[in-house]
Amino acid sequence: MKTKHQSGFTLVELLIATIILFSSLAAVSLIYRGAFIASEKASNHVKLVANLPALITQIQQQIKLTTSEQSTLSGSGVGWGVEYQWQAAIVQSKVVVDEAMTLEFGRQAAEKKQINLWQVTLIVKRNGIEKSYTFNEVSWHDA
Repeated sequence: MKTKHQSGFTLVELLIATIILFSSLAAVSLIYRGAFIASEKASNHVKLVANLPALITQIQQQIKLTTSEQSTLSGSGVGWGVEYQWQAAIVQSKVVVDEAMTLEFGRQAAEKKQINLWQVTLIVKRNGIEKSYTFNEVSWHDA
């Protein structure tokens, strides 16, 4: 009897090839997923840090608008795609007298300035990422 020569793949060969194909696709998708997550985290950090100059400028303006009686300040809000919260307190204060005016007009008539050193704590949040920053700011008023 003549045997018929079969061409093509057997069922076992097809199953093995399919398993190899799906395994390689799963490995590639895991690598892509890891790269995508890392890219998203980096993007969120960049967006968070990119807004810091605007937030710090806003805080500086509010500190400069304070009266001489205020010793603490705070604020919070949502702006530029981030949620922020800040607190400021005077850590050092000094009254400076204009010496030239003191010599000419006397100490009582001399111009006096109260200079305050503020320590500001800023907390910024975006998409589950939270960063805390601390910096100093100076303000002055007529004393």
